[in-house]
Amino acid sequence: MKFESAAAISSAVRATRYCLMMACLSGALSLLLTGCTITSEGVQQAEVPLEEVFPPSKIVASYRQLAKPTKTADAEFGEQIGGKQKLAVLKRWGTLSTLSAEYGIPKREAAARVSVTEMMSKQNAYGAYSNLRPGLLNEGSYLKIGVHATVDGERMLFVQDRFLICIRDLTGNSDPARRTMLINFARAISERIPRDITDINLVSYLPYENRVPATERLDKEDPVGLGIFKAGGVSALYRVDNREAKVFMAELSERSALQGHLNTIKALMEKEGATSDLSIGTQGFQGRLMKSQAMVAIREQVLFGCYGTLTEKEMKNLMAGIDRRVKPYVPPKIKEKKPGEEEEEKKQPGGLPGIGL
Repeated sequence: MKFESAAAISSAVRATRYCLMMACLSGALSLLLTGCTITSEGVQQAEVPLEEVFPPSKIVASYRQLAKPTKTADAEFGEQIGGKQKLAVLKRWGTLSTLSAEYGIPKREAAARVSVTEMMSKQNAYGAYSNLRPGLLNEGSYLKIGVHATVDGERMLFVQDRFLICIRDLTGNSDPARRTMLINFARAISERIPRDITDINLVSYLPYENRVPATERLDKEDPVGLGIFKAGGVSALYRVDNREAKVFMAELSERSALQGHLNTIKALMEKEGATSDLSIGTQGFQGRLMKSQAMVAIREQVLFGCYGTLTEKEMKNLMAGIDRRVKPYVPPKIKEKKPGEEEEEKKQPGGLPGIGL
């Protein structure tokens, strides 16, 4: 009887394991069929083929896709994006492929031309966008579609994940009809890219308060212009009334390189006058740089600084805001007492808890 009981138990265990295995396989198959992938970071949407980024017919008003998306020659794409100079800027950031398609009413002139360029990475796509986007437009020209979007006359440019999208109005209409069409196309395309719409790391460290719209820029070269950051970095402009400051930032994986860059900037500051310690970041200094008040600090793998005509207090607030974003404050955990511990302490004699004094 004992052997029969053991055999029965073993059989039940095997049956349970089989059921669990089949349930897991069923769940995985379900994820694959719905276009999902299991990664070390959890379940993510599958990659989007370039052709599927283009919206189908009648998604935007009654416009139809007049032909399937096709590869775009450089000369044709140069006209689409705004000229040879802008095409050269785009190429510097590492393009993989560009497809274009026209939309409109059959048997009539095309109303819009959509081009989607797949870049080598999300970082590269943002870099190309931030260098192609014109500055100093009115604030209504900069929109939150995808990660960032810009309407500039007959064109709209926006970036999302590793895609750079350019939409061009071919009707010759004036605003608001033209602007509405461009925005509607952009939103329809953005919804077809199931990826996050967050800024790249360095840009996400920039505080919003007092930032001048569309001044965030990712550079392949040194954003300060001093030849220090060989791998490039991020810059942005901040303004309070008539006072301004330029923020610069770079990420360096090696601690020795991070410290070396900080020491180099400190040495440049010392050539313009005395420096003093700055209680921001893990280490920081303030003084003068390029004939302006300046501050620089490091936190984690990030070196960040600013220089300009902001007051010392305004500049410190700006630097502290970056510091908090690089490494957000996490309050220390307070050990919670287990149930019954408080009652046990009350039962102890007077004096120190747990000591009979």
